[in-house]
Formats: sequence, structure tokens, C-alpha cells
Amino acid sequence: MNSLFLRAKHWQIFVPLLVIPFITMIIFSMIVAFVIITDTPERPEDGIWVAYFMPLIILICSLVQFGWFWSVLTKLGALIPHEVRMPIKRMKLFFFIPLIYFCLIPLFVAFVITNVAVAEHHPSAMIQVAVVGIFIFFLHLFSIFCIFHTIYFAAKTIRSAELQRNTTFSDFTGDFFLIWFFPVGVWFIQPRINKLIQEANGITSIEGLVDQM
Repeated sequence: MNSLFLRAKHWQIFVPLLVIPFITMIIFSMIVAFVIITDTPERPEDGIWVAYFMPLIILICSLVQFGWFWSVLTKLGALIPHEVRMPIKRMKLFFFIPLIYFCLIPLFVAFVITNVAVAEHHPSAMIQVAVVGIFIFFLHLFSIFCIFHTIYFAAKTIRSAELQRNTTFSDFTGDFFLIWFFPVGVWFIQPRINKLIQEANGITSIEGLVDQM
């Protein structure tokens, strides 16, 4: 079973998820503070250029965490017994909705800025902002639900693969909260996933050797 996120060690996921963004923000903040102290910017935006790097940092964190989710739901899910029924189509649909929402946020911000700028001459622009804002608000709430849905089935997948049977929430309550607080939980969950992958690859290798005999 060849999956980068499932074969990775806990620290290999923790570093790009939390350590690198944290160190990067400290360095950028120190640079901005040094620039402001030594050379006062003429405009306020000249001193907060670090904000432009925030979307990139958030993107890196999101790619790591959602990439891990996808690998657990699709790759690790292959180790679950066939009698355990999982709503695969719904799981995949709810997985992508938060990603779509994250992509819409920059567009929404640009839309708001543009309409606020012309609101003095076009009063209807603020009505459009309000309508889009209501849509984004409900999409935000639904995206939160989808994320918890993904966490729930990721925890269920891991535990079902370990126990080789259908599981209920009482079986994987701890895993659910470990995944919810992912930067901490990955230190406890990832070694178990590594063990499952090693066992699966070992079984695959033996079966392949038998087939060749």
C-alpha cells in the first residue's frame, strides 16, 4: 500500500503542519518589526506585507491535513472488512465541500472589497454583499459539519482496520478527539497507522511470493 501520508512518521506530518508555519511567521514578524523600527513605512500597508504570506501558509497546512484525511478514507479504508459498510460517496462529497469553501473565501473577500469601494455610487452593491455574506455564512456552517463528518469517518476507518470489524462511536471516541486536535493527536495515531500499513505490505509481499512459486 503506497501512500505518502500513511507511510510518513508522526514528526514528518507535524513539522510541515505546525513547526514550519510557526517558524515562518516568527521570522516574517521579526523582519516586519525591524523594518518598522529602522525605517518607518510611508503607508500602513508597507509594514504589513507579511499578511500576503498567510494564504500560502494556510494552504500548506490544509494540504497536509486534508491529504492525510483523504489517504485514511481511501487507502486505509481498503483494509476494512468487506462486511463493514461505509458511505464512500457521501464521505468523498463532504470531504471536498470544505476545500471548495476555502477556495471561495479569497473570491468573497475580493468581492466585498470591490463592492464596498463602489457602494457610494451604487447603493445596491451593499445588498449584493449582504446576500453573498449570508450564503458564505451558511456554507461556512455546513463546511464545519463536513469537517466533523470527515473526522468521524477517519476515526472509524482507523479503528475498524485495527479491530477488523464494524465499530461504533464508543469504540473510537478517543481517536475522534485525537484527530480533532490533529497536531497533538498525530503523535499517537500515526504510529498505529504505520503499523497497519507495514502489516498490510507484509501480507501483500507474502501473497505475491506465493503466487510466484
